[in-house]
Amino acid sequence: MVRLGQPQMDIEPTPEFNRRCMEIINSWERGELPFKEAITHLTAYGQEAVHDNHIANQGRAEHLMGYLQHYRGNLNTSIHHYERARSLYMQAGNRPLVAITDLNQGENYRYKGDFTRARRLYRAAYEASRDLGDIRIQTIAAANEGLVLLTIGHSGSARQSLEEGLRLAEQWTDRLEQLPGILCEIYHGLASIDLAENRHEAAWGKALRALEAAHNSQQPMHLGFANRTMGEVISRLGRPLEAGFAEDPDEYFRASLEAFKEVNAEAETARTMFSQAQALARQGRRTAAARKLQQVMITFTQLGMVDDAARAAEAQLAVL
Repeated sequence: MVRLGQPQMDIEPTPEFNRRCMEIINSWERGELPFKEAITHLTAYGQEAVHDNHIANQGRAEHLMGYLQHYRGNLNTSIHHYERARSLYMQAGNRPLVAITDLNQGENYRYKGDFTRARRLYRAAYEASRDLGDIRIQTIAAANEGLVLLTIGHSGSARQSLEEGLRLAEQWTDRLEQLPGILCEIYHGLASIDLAENRHEAAWGKALRALEAAHNSQQPMHLGFANRTMGEVISRLGRPLEAGFAEDPDEYFRASLEAFKEVNAEAETARTMFSQAQALARQGRRTAAARKLQQVMITFTQLGMVDDAARAAEAQLAVL
């Protein structure tokens, strides 16, 4: 029995505690557990860890609450949880989990439009994981930095980072069940770069790879990303390049929205609606596009996604 006042300084969360926490996350990702119930369970686990004075377990509970709140779109709440998690992991002396927390926190700042801070956090995670020999975290950090560079219009550097992520992904030897998800996001980013460079047929190939990876993953988040990518590519091409695919890009946007809504991923739901509105504008349906962009702009503003809100406002002005 651990007495109060004597914190356990084990570096790692206990296997049993981590297993219970991940059961909650996995159930939520499969769409089986509502968001509020997932938060309630993790909060209770965190309180249990406080009672036991187990620092690493406390950090794990805070870390996973930050993860859930991020995809819910509650970015400031997520930032708070990740700050707590990082502090606890530092106390426990767990450098790999500090690097992962920096990586996750970078995602919050990317969504908020603070790209300088996001890149700094990704770079810190990359360098720490390189020193630790953690290929998995290196892969994700390189991919996420590529997505930031894409957002700010540095497509050449973005492609280099994403392709480095692919190269690193080939070196994975464990946690292979996580590989389809990161491959989905990398191919989503590469398809977006091809579209930005008007390489539409090349984007089609990347969209196919993203969709294949998402089906291998079978996680709603990845299915949301891949279907959105396919909708964007077909919208720009005007038609699918192979038989067996829907000609209306809206079918893919609807599939993306259903997947993101299944796990209450409000930020990505709004981004899919933004892509859907842009597709409507390309079809000449300007009034419908403007209405959807107005809704998207309000949602981005409510979520604190300043850069996305500004881009939605510019797009709305362009179609009016």
